Amino acid sequence: MHLTLAVTRRELREVVRDFNLLFPMLALPALIALIAAAAVLGSGRGPANFIGQAIGGALLEQVPEQQLRPLLYLDVTNLDQAIRVIMKALLIPLFWVTPVALTSTVAADSFVGEKERNTIEPLLATPIRDGQLFAAKLATAVIPATLGTWFGIVLFGLLTARYRGPYFPHFVLADPDWLFSMLVVVPLMALLAAAVAALISTRVATYRSAYQLNGLVVLPIILLLVPQTVVLFLFTPYALLLIAGLFAALDAVLVALAMRLFDRERIARGKA
Repeated sequence: MHLTLAVTRRELREVVRDFNLLFPMLALPALIALIAAAAVLGSGRGPANFIGQAIGGALLEQVPEQQLRPLLYLDVTNLDQAIRVIMKALLIPLFWVTPVALTSTVAADSFVGEKERNTIEPLLATPIRDGQLFAAKLATAVIPATLGTWFGIVLFGLLTARYRGPYFPHFVLADPDWLFSMLVVVPLMALLAAAVAALISTRVATYRSAYQLNGLVVLPIILLLVPQTVVLFLFTPYALLLIAGLFAALDAVLVALAMRLFDRERIARGKA
């Protein structure tokens, strides 16, 4: 365990010292927080019917109530409640893009980046076991990405603290769904992206190839997940629990697969 922690601390110091890695950790979460806050603050201006049409659209007004009632757990006759659920379903997944994007940057650099800089050989020569080394690399990508996402959510909470409309909590982190997403779903998504990126990083020859391949694999998953999450929120109040369970299962499978395919000797020889 001490070797894993030692490597993790070493890698995290490198991330903090590299402006090209540190800047996106702050800039991207801040940008998403500003966009989301603008949407929330804008929703507090104007009549409820206008907001309902803008956000709910076809879900609330174009589908007959008798067809919606058996499907939705929320009371469709209570427009304010329905809009609150829909805004939550739209905004929470918006912050899931952050851990995926930030994790990919660091994790893709985890092995192939060190090969390009000729710094991987001393690390592989240490007595650290494969599992410890891989865990350290995953932690190096997951920790800063998760902290960066938390920074964005906290900033979003501060920006929306002055919101006084009926469609959003005055303090985001007091809402159980937002808190669960922040503390559970975000780290699970970061781990998913890190496992994929680290696995790819051990099989390619350049950092650019690792980063591009990771985007081709992970981003489509996110693009498919976000709209499905919005729909799932309308069917059950336990949407985030189901999503967390799905990602926990995917993380377990991917980490196990990555460990099985991890080849220390292959990396040391510098072959893709």
